[in-house]
Amino acid sequence: MDLTAIDSLPEALRKTITIQSLVAGETLFTQGDEASNLYIVTSGRIKLVRYINGGKVSMLEIVRTSESLAEVALFSEIYPCTAIAEIDSEVIAYPKEEFLSVLRLYPDMAQDFMAVLVKKIQSLKFSLELRDIRIAHERVLRYLRHLVNFPQETTIVLDRPLKDIASELGFTPETLSRALIRLETDGIIARQ
Repeated sequence: MDLTAIDSLPEALRKTITIQSLVAGETLFTQGDEASNLYIVTSGRIKLVRYINGGKVSMLEIVRTSESLAEVALFSEIYPCTAIAEIDSEVIAYPKEEFLSVLRLYPDMAQDFMAVLVKKIQSLKFSLELRDIRIAHERVLRYLRHLVNFPQETTIVLDRPLKDIASELGFTPETLSRALIRLETDGIIARQ
């Protein structure tokens, strides 16, 4: 199921969706807002963050083109995090009630959506696994290998600033820089 292929969707769902454009830094929804839609990113990148007591920000996920976000809206009253466009982005908003109705009527679509959710769970498990790697350069190497189909592919073009990647990995930018230097010095990676 490709939720970005609007013309292939059941008509009942097609009639209810909206397309929203966001500029870099714009908020799609805020933690605590009423959960009314799930979204598919059609272009750009959306960052999901959770604000914790004491003003801390927890980086949860980066959602890229063709990926979904806010699936929790289907079974929750409020959004548990904030979604912010990292770069100019466009999303398709699927109203939750209509989306659930269509899933009930189209079992194949429901099964495809479950596969999307399983893939997302696997990605989140990987993020948790990364956080358990205590040695910075080992965590960075594992992250880099995850970005490509290693060992078949070995070249990575980073699409985000290093400070954002550092945040995603739970590092300061300085720690990430030192880890990259160590990997380069050890001959494990080469940077351009």
